[in-house]
This record gives sequence, structure tokens and C-alpha cells, in this order.
Amino acid sequence: LAKVESISAVESLKLTASSKATKGAITVKWTVKGDKAAADGFQVWKSTKAQKGYKKAITTKKTSFKNTKNLKKGVRYFYKVRAYKVVDGKTYYSDWSNKANRYAK
Repeated sequence: LAKVESISAVESLKLTASSKATKGAITVKWTVKGDKAAADGFQVWKSTKAQKGYKKAITTKKTSFKNTKNLKKGVRYFYKVRAYKVVDGKTYYSDWSNKANRYAK
């Protein structure tokens, strides 16, 4: 039962992402609504298109990510985040956050 509860706890998390661009970097932050401790961590995915082409940028335990690599000035980057939890070797995810986007400076 505890397993089922921890899985549903992570699956019910709601993430809200926001971003900020500074010279040479885009910082993505997200807030977690629900029991943040239910998650083992977060995955941040990045793309230059709103709807497709997302690749995993980082897996982190923090609620922010400073992207300084592979940014091209004037290109718009989209980021989305989801929480994850591993139970018995299987990974469970929350829904995706909204998409935060910024032009690289």
C-alpha cells in the first residue's frame, strides 16, 4: 500500500516552470504543488521547438537548472519538467510542467 501511495503521490504532483535569460545562460525554475518529498528528483527536457524535439537536458534533485551549454544567441529554447520516482526498478512520472521558454542572450 505504501508503494501505491508513493506512486500516486508523485503522479499527482503539479509542476509550474518559469525561466529567465541572462547573457550566456537560461535559468529554469519550477515550483511543485503537492508532496515534493514524494519525488526522487526531476527531469528537465529542452527543445528549440514548442511541440517536438525535446531531449533530456538534466536530472536533478534541485528545483532549478542553469543551462549554459549549447545555447545559441537569438534562438528560442523551450523547457519542460517532470518529477520522477523509482519503485522496484520501475520509474513513475508526474505530468509535464507547462513549457517555459526564453531567447538566449
